[in-house]
Amino acid sequence: MRLLRLKTVLAATDLLPSSDAAVASAARLADAAGAKLHIAHVAPERAQTGASDSSDDASASIASTLERIGISRTNHRVHVLSGDPPTALSALADQIRTDVIVVGRHRPRAGGESNGSVGGTAYGVMTQSLAPCLITSQPLHVPVLRTVVAIDTSETARGALLVALSWSSALRQPKSEGPGTTLIALHVASGRPLSEEAAERKRIVDHELSVLKRGAGSWAGVSVEGVTETDDDPVTAIIRFAQHHDADLLVLGTRGLSAKNLPGLGSVSEAVTRQLETPVLLVPPAVWRNHAHEIDYF
Repeated sequence: MRLLRLKTVLAATDLLPSSDAAVASAARLADAAGAKLHIAHVAPERAQTGASDSSDDASASIASTLERIGISRTNHRVHVLSGDPPTALSALADQIRTDVIVVGRHRPRAGGESNGSVGGTAYGVMTQSLAPCLITSQPLHVPVLRTVVAIDTSETARGALLVALSWSSALRQPKSEGPGTTLIALHVASGRPLSEEAAERKRIVDHELSVLKRGAGSWAGVSVEGVTETDDDPVTAIIRFAQHHDADLLVLGTRGLSAKNLPGLGSVSEAVTRQLETPVLLVPPAVWRNHAHEIDYF
């Protein structure tokens, strides 16, 4: 099992307070991992004339943002980009080979009210990027005390489970300093009673978790639990479970391309991300495919 190696963390900001949680979360991740922090802003169209004043103003605003949220660090680089925000941010992520992109969940409505959804820029980044995306409207708690990962019998979920274990291990609380970190693998089964097919899927999930627990016990330093919830609505079940168990982080795999050959998340991942305030780590195919078969080798 490959441990998390965060060398480069990229935070996207629109220079508004609604992005503060993303910048703060990225800084915490970078500090915890000893990674290089990159902060990027895409200037609006009217400022894309090439004038250096726009870049200087944005850089000054980013410095003010760091000061506003109490982050004083020298190990960061500022990027002021132009063009379509999701495309520009994804291109930068590829260029600097970032290990995670941190994006704010949404921009507030006029009057300061939140619409509770993922904004267009965040959605574009998380569907185009080849790197994991952390979507958040509140600063990520580090160390991570409780991670929830939604799983089923798909390769997407298997890969996400291994990524969740790696993140939980790398960002864990040492048991000498508190209760330690727990990773909860949540499987949502439909039907009451379970159909034979659903029961078989549960057996497969339970088996993979038992293999993971045996293999991870020697190195991960986290407690691994498996929970099955019976609910015909997996979105509601995942959100309810994450909220009820005070998850610091929810991990979901994404499917890559949609049926229309456009970038997509998958209906469950998309719906959960849009509705849940808990920080959500979205694991794209470029990442989870590297881990999907590793459970077989524990």
